[in-house]
Amino acid sequence: MTYRTLLTHVQPYGWSDLRLEMATALAIDLDAVLIGLAAESVPIYAVSDPYGMAAPQLTSILVEQQTKNLADAHTRFLELAGRAQTQWRSIRDLPTPAMARAARSADLIVVGGSLSGTGDKNYAVDIGELVLTAGRPVLVVPQEGGFLAPKKIVIAWKDSRESRRAVTDAMPFLEKADEVMVLGVGSAEDAESLHFETKDVADLLARHGVKSCRPTVAAGTGERVEAEILAHIEDFDADLVVAGGYGHSRATEWVLGGVTRTLLHLPKRYVLLSH
Repeated sequence: MTYRTLLTHVQPYGWSDLRLEMATALAIDLDAVLIGLAAESVPIYAVSDPYGMAAPQLTSILVEQQTKNLADAHTRFLELAGRAQTQWRSIRDLPTPAMARAARSADLIVVGGSLSGTGDKNYAVDIGELVLTAGRPVLVVPQEGGFLAPKKIVIAWKDSRESRRAVTDAMPFLEKADEVMVLGVGSAEDAESLHFETKDVADLLARHGVKSCRPTVAAGTGERVEAEILAHIEDFDADLVVAGGYGHSRATEWVLGGVTRTLLHLPKRYVLLSH
């Protein structure tokens, strides 16, 4: 199993350069096609003149800027991804739903590593929402970027559909790793079942040729679960963390679970999430 097609959001003015450089290097390493998607929406402003009429000039200015931004994103893609096999797409739409739809053509989505400094959904992908809606594994690049060569991987295990899917989705990385930790965190009452579950996963991976895969169980409940996961990631010096992405839709927004939110903001670790 391998990833044959990667998908990433390309932004103008260097905002996504770290992500794009990483995605390009990964695509070359995997001999995969890299699809670059520029997507941007025109913000909606309630602007009117004294007579109650909306100002058409503002819309015209915003559309013109949008056109320039999409063109600049294409230029950045050509400059940075030229060494890889590539495809280009551009759409005038919110980035997150545009990426979720385009995910039908990809094995892996690459996000994060952004210098834009904006969380405006008109211009930037909402990573949590994308994880929950794309139906594809999402690889989150740390803020400082850097090439991914995962030699040490932590699987943050929870006996759920999302975790089981994440393990399968991460197999191309797991098969190349030198060391893998299957980490289960829970109460003392859960320890016996966690030992059984993590060993099951480790045995499965071993049958797929994954090297040095060790089951590990730690005690923790409530907020201590996150703390224990982070401590083991740090002590193991993991290059990559694999986990299920948890959340649900509430009214018009997507709400993430606490561990998922924490993993999305690891400053130096790559994270692969599946939902």
